[in-house]
Amino acid sequence: MVDLDRSVSNLSWSKDSKCLYFSAQSNGGQPLYRWNVATQKVEQLSDYDSGMLDFDVSADKLVFVKTQVSAPNEVYWISLAKAAKKGKASDLTLAELKTAIQGAKPFTSLNDWVAKKTLSMPEKRTFQNEKGQTVEYWIMKPANVQAGKKYPLLLNMHGGPTAMWGPGEASMWHEFQYFCSQGYGVVYANPRGSGGYGLDFQRGNIKDWGTGPASDVLRAATEAAKESWADTARQVITGGSYAGYLTAWIVGHDHRFKAAFSQRGVYDLTTFLGEGNAWRLVPNYFQYPWLDKTDRVLEANSPYTFVDQIRTPLLIKHGENDLRTGVIQSEMMYKSMKIMGKEVEYVRMPGGTHELSRSGNVRQRIDRMLRIYEFFERYVGTK
Repeated sequence: MVDLDRSVSNLSWSKDSKCLYFSAQSNGGQPLYRWNVATQKVEQLSDYDSGMLDFDVSADKLVFVKTQVSAPNEVYWISLAKAAKKGKASDLTLAELKTAIQGAKPFTSLNDWVAKKTLSMPEKRTFQNEKGQTVEYWIMKPANVQAGKKYPLLLNMHGGPTAMWGPGEASMWHEFQYFCSQGYGVVYANPRGSGGYGLDFQRGNIKDWGTGPASDVLRAATEAAKESWADTARQVITGGSYAGYLTAWIVGHDHRFKAAFSQRGVYDLTTFLGEGNAWRLVPNYFQYPWLDKTDRVLEANSPYTFVDQIRTPLLIKHGENDLRTGVIQSEMMYKSMKIMGKEVEYVRMPGGTHELSRSGNVRQRIDRMLRIYEFFERYVGTK
């Protein structure tokens, strides 16, 4: 599979062993692919605007779970024989298979309620950063946008740093749509270091977790702020895990945002080495602290180094049982800002883990999102 520079998953052989099916996050989606044994080529079977979260293939059927903005997480199936013009699954052409997948109808109705809601559809944009890399980002209008009216803009960032967001990624659908329904525009990007764009792009943030990725997401925010409905005086920012790091980094270097919410983040890289179970990110992206006496790259890339430069009101959240990033760094940020008399609040979720935005305690997940909304409303209120 040398012609596909992506991280693959969910591998499954066809029954005749002529093709290997798999999915891979790419360009904001999670397409379904197959590797043709005879041609040694990878063939893309679905688009970037949806996500094939799981699938299975038999001699005559392809069953898959697909998520898309208009219909999150439904199950589909196609008859391979019916899709083939010659009537045999073995005679199915690539074009026929792609057409069948694109036109498949769900046989579940798990999310019929979505059709009754006003959704905001993401609009894809791109730009070239200073390294010549193409950065993709998406802008979502407020769900009930009115001509001539101005709305606050939320820059929402992903963690990882190797995660990837897009219309075919399932985990943030509810959060994006919630904020759009509350009168916010949302912009999100896949900055250098993100997955889904190949190894060179993913390794584009080596020894540079702050400056480079921040410039990418801020460029996306700048472009989104040009929208006719966007109020440039009412911009807010949030992110979790690595994006909690990036939130704190940005407000220590850029002062356009009226409020910021940093979630389960990393703030001092040397402390992170000893505290978090994801500590290998430190030597993988930087170097060990005892080898860093000359370059001081860990200090230069730690948001805590710039805590005295933060002017933006900041809400910091962490789960008390978060072993991935640990809680001490968040308490360091909070205590330091309190000592300096800065606007800061701290929420430590009892029993909470690193999964507070995804698969953690449901009450805490709801509480988390409402806290983001309430905090932002104090500074850029839409109601």
